[in-house]
Amino acid sequence: MRRVGFFGGTFDPPHRGHLEPAQRAAEALGLDAVVFVPAGSPPHKQGEPMTSFGHRFAMTVLATQGEPGFFVSDLEAARQGPTYTIDSVPLLRRAWPAEQTFFILGSDSFVQITTWHRWAELLTLIHLVVLHRDTSWGAAMLEAVPSWVAQRVVWAKPGRTLAVPETGPRRIVMVEHPPIAAAATDLRARIRAGECVAGLVPDAVLDHIAKYRLYR
Repeated sequence: MRRVGFFGGTFDPPHRGHLEPAQRAAEALGLDAVVFVPAGSPPHKQGEPMTSFGHRFAMTVLATQGEPGFFVSDLEAARQGPTYTIDSVPLLRRAWPAEQTFFILGSDSFVQITTWHRWAELLTLIHLVVLHRDTSWGAAMLEAVPSWVAQRVVWAKPGRTLAVPETGPRRIVMVEHPPIAAAATDLRARIRAGECVAGLVPDAVLDHIAKYRLYR
C-alpha cells in the first residue's frame, strides 16, 4: 500500500464521531487504508472502568464492516501493562507496510500531546492527522501545544487531496470537517439510562451492546 493511517482509541463504543471524521481523513490524504487500533490498556485511563478488549474489538469490526478501506487491528490485545503509542507505531508499520504512514487522533487528544509517553520522539517518527472535535479546534488548540509543534501544522482543505512530503520533519495535518457532537462517555451514560442513541452508534454495534448487556 502507498498510504495508511492508524487510528488509535478505546472505541468504547465506536460511533459516528469516529467513523465520519476517519472518512474525511482518508479523503483528505488519499489513504489506501485506515486501520482502527483499539487500545489495550491506555495510559491516560489507568484505573478507569473499561469494556473488555474483546467487546471493543468486536464492536469496532462491526462498525467498520461497511467501509472497504477500514480495517481493525488486534495488535494491542496481548500487550502487557500500559500500551504506549510510541511502542505500537513500529509494530503497526511492520504489520501494515506502506510508503507513507500517519497516526490519526482527535483534537481533544492532540492538545494533551505533551503528556504522552515520549511524545517528542513520536513527533519525529510519524505524521499526525488531527480530527476536529467540537471541544477543541483553531487558535486555542494550537496555543495549547509548544510553538515548535504548532509550526509543523498544515491544514487539509475539504475537497482537495493533500500531498505530505516524506522529507524534512514529520507534519501535523489538521483535517477540517464538521465536528460530530458525540462522545463515548455520554453515549455510555445514555445507553445505561435506557435512552435512544440510534443514529450516533451503528445499528450492528447497538445489537452487540444489547445482546451482551454492555453499559448496563
